[in-house]
Amino acid sequence: MVPELPSTGRRRFLGGLAGLAGLAGGATVIVGATEPTALPDPVTDWATREYPTPPETNSLWRPTVTEDHASTVVSLLDDVTSEGDRLWKRIEDDTDHHHTGAGGWLETAREELQAGNYHEALFDATYGMQFAAEDLGYARAKLDRVDRQRLAAQGTDVLDRVETLTADLRPHPVADPGRDLAWYFEIENELLSARHHVERYEIVDLGSDADDGADTPGSTYDPHEMGTITAGLMKARIEIENAERWHGHLSETLDGRTTPYEDHLLAVAETFRDEVETFPTQEAIESKFVDEADRYGPYEFARAHLADWCLPYSFPSPWGADVDDTVPVLEAVGYGTGVARGRAHEFAVEHLVVDPDDRGFDSGHVLAEKRRARSVYRSTVGSNPPAFLTRLVGRAVEDLQVAKVGFAGSYRDPMWKERVEAYIYALVGRAKLRKFPAVYRTLVEKSRK
Repeated sequence: MVPELPSTGRRRFLGGLAGLAGLAGGATVIVGATEPTALPDPVTDWATREYPTPPETNSLWRPTVTEDHASTVVSLLDDVTSEGDRLWKRIEDDTDHHHTGAGGWLETAREELQAGNYHEALFDATYGMQFAAEDLGYARAKLDRVDRQRLAAQGTDVLDRVETLTADLRPHPVADPGRDLAWYFEIENELLSARHHVERYEIVDLGSDADDGADTPGSTYDPHEMGTITAGLMKARIEIENAERWHGHLSETLDGRTTPYEDHLLAVAETFRDEVETFPTQEAIESKFVDEADRYGPYEFARAHLADWCLPYSFPSPWGADVDDTVPVLEAVGYGTGVARGRAHEFAVEHLVVDPDDRGFDSGHVLAEKRRARSVYRSTVGSNPPAFLTRLVGRAVEDLQVAKVGFAGSYRDPMWKERVEAYIYALVGRAKLRKFPAVYRTLVEKSRK
């Protein structure tokens, strides 16, 4: 274990490591290159966890949350938690489920709201809702108090609001594409998720199960099942609320001349889809380097992970079966992400420093790769990127943040797996950061007529 260094000494040590990584930059590009640092693996293992990484993309841009918006969601959580607490007082000891309410998240959300931290209040209330709503649904079923007509009506209301807002977004007018497409991305993501939650649990169909259509209590549902259904419904109600609020903010900025982007985005999505179909699939790579390999060492491990993190398994799909032309930003971004990842795979294979004959791996390569990735981040993203670009590069930044040997404090045996995995995360993160800007330009550049 590396001893804790005084702050001044630690900065100098890390600076020295960065310098060594810099010297290694040109020496480790060739497959089978010599070791990138003169330091022992335990030291560079530790340094991979200390080397600075880019900030969370949400710290660069996130959609506005007002006090009224956050307060509405916190109040909804309060109502759900209160009803759940009231019903649970009627339930005798239940060994199959422990009453948690909102799990403390309601109190935290109230504190953040009072402090003026509206984004944090919204997050806390949304996170706590999954516990409180599940608790409520379980209690309703346990006490035979499920009102199926009411649940169905709430699900129908969500879907109606989703359809209305989806229509209102068309034809996706844009004044500043680098800004406005980020808003559309967030709005469509909430719409898609809200619709998914209602349809997945067939909430609208619950009303048809009621006796003669009467709006009366009564349930034959398993308590755990009803807990899951109720949590999904309440999550959907928050998501449609978010989408409507954010559309209101976007609409206020779209004064003056705008350009419709819907047709452009759908055309770009089709072009991106065609390119994605030219990439090899994850299945094909795994078949070559895993299933048919005589052995499974660092090289095969690296190639399998590159395919897993960059390529579709058997067919191109942006987000899932629910994505279609009604959410053109998500569709274009989905296939654009597939393009960037496919191109990143090609780059990563070309720059891979793991040799087919290797039996171990020097973690100094991880440090060198993180240095390169940080440099690419500074040149392609910077400190003040367009909002929409932050939505695209988010996963690349996450890759860099987990490119640490012994991430989460857990080591596997043999150690080369930990080191190669951290290296592949850093390499993939750098490759994506190199490839996403071109995808971004294709999405935002549209001739105005």
